[in-house]
Amino acid sequence: MASVREDRVAEALARNPILVTALNPIIGYEKAAAIATRAYKEHRPRLDVALEDSGLDEAELRRLLDPTALTAGGIQAGGGGAGG
Repeated sequence: MASVREDRVAEALARNPILVTALNPIIGYEKAAAIATRAYKEHRPRLDVALEDSGLDEAELRRLLDPTALTAGGIQAGGGGAGG
């Protein structure tokens, strides 16, 4: 049975441009999309490009782009969707 390579998962997350959408409410869609595109094209971590292009500091970017925090909310009970 293969074990999870946490270093590979962390590397994949660092380069995943889709997580930049979390910056949309802060810096706007156009700027966030430009950061995602540049990070993807240059094969660079999104945090590095966001540091250069967003005007936000590293601590704020790490907080905003934290994949664990972005997924922690899950589906809220009683949200009123189908079957809710």
